[in-house]
Amino acid sequence: MDLLPIAPRDIVRTAAEIARWSVDTTAFVAGLPLRLNALLDQVELLMARVEDVTEGAAVVVARAEAVTDGAELVVTTAGRTSDSAQNLLSVYEPMALHAAPLAQTFLDDLGEEEIHAAIGLVNHLPELTARLTALMPILATLDTVSPEIHELLDVVKDVRQAIQGVPGFKFFRKRGESQEDE
Repeated sequence: MDLLPIAPRDIVRTAAEIARWSVDTTAFVAGLPLRLNALLDQVELLMARVEDVTEGAAVVVARAEAVTDGAELVVTTAGRTSDSAQNLLSVYEPMALHAAPLAQTFLDDLGEEEIHAAIGLVNHLPELTARLTALMPILATLDTVSPEIHELLDVVKDVRQAIQGVPGFKFFRKRGESQEDE
């Protein structure tokens, strides 16, 4: 095998490159502890940030759980309310549909003055109720008093006819009327 002769210049150049590589490698290896320390410092900062983010995420998760619990309560309550409203609608819808034309007629015919009168009547209902409560026993006895009142009216009619038949009654009546006028 033939070895090519290596020129001394190539040997020097190769030796210089090896020396440069050795110096660079030595400088790199010598700088590694400082770079590793800097890297470890950055890793520690990164870990602190990761811990902060983790703690923040835990707070967010706890809040999300609280919101979820609140939302579940709202959904449950809304469901019950919806069921109740549906029951009420099923009960009152037929009545409302039946009464709607009557109510529309009532509203079309009702004037402002009548509305104020109705409000006034409603405002007097407590007093009216109290007075009617006191009057009811008297009204209950009118059935038994009614024949007696008719009899009394018949007697008064007879007395009037008798008095009008008395001679000179017109004179007394005119004299009474003139005294009333004065």
